[in-house]
Amino acid sequence: MRYADLNLSNELILVGLVVVVWAAFLMRAAVFFRLERAGIRPLYPDSWNVGQRRALERFRLLIGLALVPLWAIYLSIAPSIPANSRFGNLEMPMLISMLSVSYAWTLLLAPRNWKRLDALPRSFMLMIAFLVLWWATAFSALGWMFATASAPPSFRMFSNGVYAGQDTPHATPGSRIFIARNFNR
Repeated sequence: MRYADLNLSNELILVGLVVVVWAAFLMRAAVFFRLERAGIRPLYPDSWNVGQRRALERFRLLIGLALVPLWAIYLSIAPSIPANSRFGNLEMPMLISMLSVSYAWTLLLAPRNWKRLDALPRSFMLMIAFLVLWWATAFSALGWMFATASAPPSFRMFSNGVYAGQDTPHATPGSRIFIARNFNR
């Protein structure tokens, strides 16, 4: 996809970011599936009870289920962003953001040793508070980006600048337009 407003180096940087985040997401997903197939269960801190462990597993499942409608919204919005709007170049950053959030979800799925959190008192509440805050921020940012990109262009009652018509004759020192402009100053 070639954008007229971007130079080639910026476009290559965006494409490179997409490739790197996509590859990281696929590698982390492969690690998760390999560990699941091997039957290796995560090691939770000893201070966490069974209910807390299930709550974290359900939270991870909830995040994954919330990503499904976000991807559907992205796939429905991205093709309809007008290229000439002020958010026409937002398609690639939206893709990078969606891939980054999906990668963050696979990071949440794949850790197998949570025992390091045992050093913190009330580690479960701290972990859940951090995760809820982080995911709420990420989903809010994506929602704002989607709403901004899909919003129709705003109607301006007054123009932002002065636009000269193409059929206006050029002002030369002998023409009436030139004299009238100098006289009105």
